[in-house]
Amino acid sequence: MRYLNVLKGKDYVDVVFVHGIVFEKEFPILRNDNNRKQVRSIQLRTIEDLDELLFVKLLKVAAIQTKKNKRAWLLDS
Repeated sequence: MRYLNVLKGKDYVDVVFVHGIVFEKEFPILRNDNNRKQVRSIQLRTIEDLDELLFVKLLKVAAIQTKKNKRAWLLDS
């Protein structure tokens, strides 16, 4: 699962990956903001900050991960 998050008082858009913890080692651009358990995100201030090729690769990995899991969340609370 992926989504965009516009945080009040921030100057960036969070491109969020719910299962980001699973592939954060492969994609070190993913950040753990606010001590999230499994959500990781890319923080973009401008569209020019986006590495398009890396982002497409990340989206493909995230899509595969989403298809493999039956639950939206991997970890129990």
